[in-house]
Amino acid sequence: MKGAKLLGLRKRLNVKMDSKRALDSCFRFFSPDQSIVPDEGHFFTAPFDPSKLNLFANNDPDEFFTNAERNLITKLFLDSTECPVEEKEGGVYINKGIDSLINHEVYSAAFPLHEGNIKPMSNDPNFFKGKDKDRLRLYHSWAKPCNAFRLQPLEYVRKYFGEKIGLYFAWLGFYTTFLIPATMFGFGVFLYGLITLPTDQTSKDACNVKGAGNFTLCPLCDNLCDFEKLSDSCLYARLTHVFDNYGTVAFAVFMAGWALAFLEFWKRSQAALQFMWSTNNYEAYEKLRPGYEKNVKKYIVNPVTGKKEPTVPAHEQLLRLFTSMSMIFFLICVVCIAIFAVLVYRLAVAAALFAVDQNGAKLITTVTASVLNLIIITVLGFIYNWLALIATKLEKHKTFSDHEESYTFKIIVFQFINYYGSIIYIAFFKGSFIDPPGKKNMYVFGKYRQDECDPTGCFIELTIQLAIIMVGKQALNGFIEFILPAIKNCFRRVNENTIGRQRWEDDYDLEDNSTFLFFDEYLEMVIQFGFVTLFVVAFPLAPLFALINNVIEIRLDAYKALKMFRRPPAARAQDIGAWYPILRGFAYLAVITNGFIIAWTSDFIPKLVYIWNSSNSVGGRRLTGYLDWSLSSVNTSLLSRTNDAKADIYDKRTHRVKYPECRFRGHVTLGENSEYEPTREYWQILFARMAFVIVFEHLCFLLMSLISIFVPDIPGRIKQMWRYERQLEQSIAYEDSFAHVRERRASMGEQVAEVNEVTEITSH
Repeated sequence: MKGAKLLGLRKRLNVKMDSKRALDSCFRFFSPDQSIVPDEGHFFTAPFDPSKLNLFANNDPDEFFTNAERNLITKLFLDSTECPVEEKEGGVYINKGIDSLINHEVYSAAFPLHEGNIKPMSNDPNFFKGKDKDRLRLYHSWAKPCNAFRLQPLEYVRKYFGEKIGLYFAWLGFYTTFLIPATMFGFGVFLYGLITLPTDQTSKDACNVKGAGNFTLCPLCDNLCDFEKLSDSCLYARLTHVFDNYGTVAFAVFMAGWALAFLEFWKRSQAALQFMWSTNNYEAYEKLRPGYEKNVKKYIVNPVTGKKEPTVPAHEQLLRLFTSMSMIFFLICVVCIAIFAVLVYRLAVAAALFAVDQNGAKLITTVTASVLNLIIITVLGFIYNWLALIATKLEKHKTFSDHEESYTFKIIVFQFINYYGSIIYIAFFKGSFIDPPGKKNMYVFGKYRQDECDPTGCFIELTIQLAIIMVGKQALNGFIEFILPAIKNCFRRVNENTIGRQRWEDDYDLEDNSTFLFFDEYLEMVIQFGFVTLFVVAFPLAPLFALINNVIEIRLDAYKALKMFRRPPAARAQDIGAWYPILRGFAYLAVITNGFIIAWTSDFIPKLVYIWNSSNSVGGRRLTGYLDWSLSSVNTSLLSRTNDAKADIYDKRTHRVKYPECRFRGHVTLGENSEYEPTREYWQILFARMAFVIVFEHLCFLLMSLISIFVPDIPGRIKQMWRYERQLEQSIAYEDSFAHVRERRASMGEQVAEVNEVTEITSH
């Protein structure tokens, strides 16, 4: 009772609220099995007071506090226990908390126990009744795969694990549900591309060997690459139209609004959970981090408590921060080197494949380079997570929240560059700074030729890169998060006798996941949110793959939490913490990235300029001649003889030039000084691209502003319920204060009656 009051817990009053919404009946089919997790309804709450137990619902001492609340109270007393620790300099320093004892290796671990064993479903009507059945209920109504399309029993998740983990699963479920409209729109754009493919003039021209497909293209590499025909890029042209069509722009605008709408509506849902779970006024009590107490040897006296507290001098803190940031900067440089290494691999493999067989060489190079990049990303991610934790510990943060925020910042910055670096290179830099063939600026350091886009553009290469990294990451994470812990748990138990083991022995053999509570799971979803928003125009199917992954992810995370990991200490929280501003930053950055992808990587703007300039703009033939217009030509005699293609430009029999000229992607023409100069179309396209980016971003930001204005952070019914609850609290306080007055008056009345009686006796 004392611990509950110290924690400021709010408990249910004997006043039930009407929390049903009009849409609840629509989702009745998807609700959890009521025979396993019955809906207990929602009650108004008030701060717990042991002297007023009659006001609260469910006065049974065994069930009054939830599983997580008992966990919190126990942890409070364990954290408040004073522990004398001998220091090296002599003397005894009074430390506090079970974590300090673990840090000094007095204990090896401290964790709450899971409730009983998980058993197969039984027809016994009392199977789910009784105390300590929350774990069993959650497994059969939540973690089993057959519940994949049911809503989560979030109230029971909160009662067993606490509000912090409950909020994670609530957020993940909300995000997964919100992916449905994005999936439908993205799949519609994909279907539109497939349906209109037979009538797409650009891909038809590219595949026409008697027309534009017969254009001779300049070699894409030196020494080993031969001249090729535009028809060799037929597959790329077809795939490009499937993902890059007129529906892409509408999808980009929709996703900009979708991202912010998701965050705004999540705030509303979070506000409802804060009210239902009574965490809206919760402020976490910050205690010193045990690692900080152990490693810091300088102490100062707290002027309030008069006790010694460890501290780190400012100059030492700055030195440690500089060392930590230097490590992070070095590792970011390693990521950039890895991206460059994949680029070198791409050039080398492309040259080798072109020397053997040009058919499929570009596609094979793109796919294998993307797979190699995914492997490097995964390996560097493991290394960086380990080093980031070391660097964060080196900084010696005083509280756990400061420690976690510093670690989160490092991980987000690194993973952003790690996962998105190669995608950003293809989207915005590849082929953007290349001169026409034969010019010195085509080469890095004078001899290494720069990476170039296919004559049909870099868009489909960006799509392949994004798809492989995103889908491959999800598959690898599933293996790492589920298979590896299962293997570790099996190895721990293989040589142990499980007969007669106690509960704590079984739980001790499980994986420990309490250092950063569900940090990796949040990080995985935030990175996925980046794929779904930042580059979604290049891969409209990204929301679909994210939706499929998340439906599985919810059940896997639930299964891991209940069966594969130690039960984490219950923790309270009123929001998802630092992850929300990160997600909001991604939403705004997505407007910029998608705008530039459409303007610079896609062919949308050049096609509009061509249609504007072209006199032949009737019906489906309005893009006839676009490929010829988009490709410039160069005299093959101007190509460098030292860096020439493997096939000589001269026919050995006739001694005539086989290919007088070759075509390349760009809008340039040969000037009077034998130097290439941009054409009028080049400046038109550049102006149109810049204008599109400005208009697109202003339109999206206007849409996002309107959503922020017209979507209130707190639902109206929740505001009303809050007012009712405050009135109820005031009424209880009012009645309580007047109860004291009535008692005082009653006691005074008794005293007056006694005095009157004595007076009457005396008078007689």
